[in-house]
Amino acid sequence: MTQATTNDTTSTETVPTRHPLSRQLFWLLPVALASVGICVLLFQKQAWGANAAAIISVPINIAAIVVTVLVDRGAFKTPALRKPRGKSWRMKVAVYFTAGALVLSAAFWWFQREPDPFDYMSGEVRIGYNAFQYEGWHTDKNGETGFDVALANEIQSHFEGARLKWVDLGTLDNRINALRGKWRASDGGPRQEPVKLVISNFSSTPARAEVIDFAGPYFVDIQGFLSRSDAKNIAEIPRGKVCAIKGSTTLAKLEQIHWNPVEAHSIAECVNRFKSNEVDAVSGDRSVLAGYALRVGVNPPISLGYGQERYAVGIPNNMPRLCREISKVITDFLEYGWQTTFDDTLGPVGLSDSPPPQAVEPCEPAAPWLKR
Repeated sequence: MTQATTNDTTSTETVPTRHPLSRQLFWLLPVALASVGICVLLFQKQAWGANAAAIISVPINIAAIVVTVLVDRGAFKTPALRKPRGKSWRMKVAVYFTAGALVLSAAFWWFQREPDPFDYMSGEVRIGYNAFQYEGWHTDKNGETGFDVALANEIQSHFEGARLKWVDLGTLDNRINALRGKWRASDGGPRQEPVKLVISNFSSTPARAEVIDFAGPYFVDIQGFLSRSDAKNIAEIPRGKVCAIKGSTTLAKLEQIHWNPVEAHSIAECVNRFKSNEVDAVSGDRSVLAGYALRVGVNPPISLGYGQERYAVGIPNNMPRLCREISKVITDFLEYGWQTTFDDTLGPVGLSDSPPPQAVEPCEPAAPWLKR
């Protein structure tokens, strides 16, 4: 009789004690925090980026749930892995904090992730440019033609379903503004929707690459001078009134050599001042000035021997997947269509010694998740 009682007592003591859900989830905290830490690390690691962080965090969180269940079932005999007792409010706070951190991480990734390039380039694709200012690049003669137009058509062929819509940006400054959000073509003008690409003699520079991305280059130009003199180099250019576009790399280079250029909003404005003798010369990209030289009836623009300009396609910041797709198009264009396009569009304005770029540059990897 006594032995039976003892056996019953022993059987009762071996029955595991169940705890509330908050106590069962307590061991989710260490693994979940490790998951959040790895996500933050990957978001900051430009070579991997936000998408990789989100993908890798999934199995880690699954493992956290599995570990929680195993601990609850007593699979681990190590004292360090036993469920703590008492002070359940601390466990609840830990669980709520962990859940909140995971939700915030997922939300940041969701809103910062890059869309699929083919989805982004479907439907109406707004492309920013400076309307019909640059002969040979984008002119409206028997339909839209020009070097930039030919490249845009190649991009359209790559992204099936894309319908190109050219949007006049008005000023050079808007090439960046229109990629970053709503913008205005002029002071007091209506706010316009962002553009998806900018293809408009857009020079890729380190400063610009801080706020947008580039795919290319697809053309390499040099700085030139439109002048009435017979100068053969920059040393022979009279240091009179030289007009350059406000905010351009040309203007910056002239200021670096201690010139004091006259600022204008466009090459057309500079050329009008040149024709009316308000300025003695116009400085800008040689391929752009060539068309104006024909119109004005002066010698083709001379090369200054410096100021290399690398034209690239401007795209919104933190879009490496889109950059890689457009880079594929540019690579094929350089190999199979560049020379013919050059001869048909820029050759007639007097350019003949501009070789194509050797290759496109690697796309900038995804930047930290909060960078814009």
